[in-house]
Amino acid sequence: MVGKIIVSNKLVDKLNLPLRPYVLLRAGVRIVKTQLEISYNPAEKYSLSPQLAQALLLKSEPKLQIRYDQAADILHIGPTIGILTSALPHKGAFTASSTQAELIYLSNIGRTLNAQVYVFTPQSIDWESQSTRGYVYKPSSDQFGIWESSVYPLPDVVYDRIPSRKAEARTAIKLTKRRLMSLPDLKYFNTSFFNKWRVYELLASNYLLLPYLPETRILNNANLQAMLGRHRVLYVKPANGSLGRGIIKTYSKGDGKIHYATYRNGIQYGSADHAAQFLDKTKSFRQKGTYIVQQGIDLARYKESAFDIRIIYQKNGEGKWTISKKFIRVAARGSSISNLSKGGRAEQSKTVLNQVLNGNKRLIEAKNIEMKNLCETVAVTMEKTSQSILGELGLDIGIDQQGRLWLIEVNSKPRKTTETEMSQTIVRNTFKRPLEFGVYLAGFSNTKKS
Repeated sequence: MVGKIIVSNKLVDKLNLPLRPYVLLRAGVRIVKTQLEISYNPAEKYSLSPQLAQALLLKSEPKLQIRYDQAADILHIGPTIGILTSALPHKGAFTASSTQAELIYLSNIGRTLNAQVYVFTPQSIDWESQSTRGYVYKPSSDQFGIWESSVYPLPDVVYDRIPSRKAEARTAIKLTKRRLMSLPDLKYFNTSFFNKWRVYELLASNYLLLPYLPETRILNNANLQAMLGRHRVLYVKPANGSLGRGIIKTYSKGDGKIHYATYRNGIQYGSADHAAQFLDKTKSFRQKGTYIVQQGIDLARYKESAFDIRIIYQKNGEGKWTISKKFIRVAARGSSISNLSKGGRAEQSKTVLNQVLNGNKRLIEAKNIEMKNLCETVAVTMEKTSQSILGELGLDIGIDQQGRLWLIEVNSKPRKTTETEMSQTIVRNTFKRPLEFGVYLAGFSNTKKS
């Protein structure tokens, strides 16, 4: 028995809390048995003794919510949300699209919620005490601040922001994630980067998505030969690739050769007489691991450049999927890769679609509705077939010369920048919604206290 919790009789009635001398109280994954005392305060309030708050490692008690988990017969204070990353970056100068900028932005938003939000790393966890050293960013001016650390309970919900596939592959990080996901009172969403081949298999299991999927196969000599016979343009991609790295475009000029372009420090061109020779010639360029070969789409052009539509699709504070951000990624002149990290640029979707679809308002509206429905079908299918909790996705949708939509790629860790020429409200929403979804996952409300 540690300390006591004082609960008003009005709050006891609201929570349907059984009256007895003690209660089990949870914060994050830590559970403490404590004395229960009823007060006759007219407000729906609770308070913890200092001894109890210390045992639960609570730092934000006044703004935290409380609920009664009837199934577990536990009072739950929270939510506590942990943002997991591989290391805490604290460079003096950093870009708006960097991991450091993202974590600072998330931490700043976390302080505005009725929740306990911190950033933590695998190295900061103390498994024996079910606690972790967590970090909260405290600005000292518009441009500067420090990461303040304190010991917190392991969280109710983990928002995975491991920044790269390389970091995710480290043994220590894999073991940490597995151990966190095994804790009975902890929920974990967006557990890992997607494998492109696995995503294709999951999506292809839903017949409603088949018309949107470019033909895709595992790269080998037989599959490449078959695909070359059916499609004038192909893209060879690493199954575990990101940011447009390691992509090879093949195309036909009608001379019987396989012409190809690789994208690394600019565009490099080559040719091969047959599939086996292509595989041999590109072996040094291709990264280790599985590659896929995907049907190339004859994409519509905007100002003579290929483009695709990037949609940030997220669950909100009610657990419902919604489009948080939609913009156009226009490839650099002469390139087929629209990734912003590879020289692409962002444009407003309204502007581009208006030009490409000849200002046809009815057609533009129909395409936007089709995109919205496609996003929902993809998200529901991915979550159901992968049997994991998803809170956000990045979808790359192409539109071809005939106006047909194609699902080019689905990402589980869409990069988000803290600056934009577009709406700052949209930027804020893309960072805030995953945290609000975390509040929802933990069983609490996102409604502001009066």
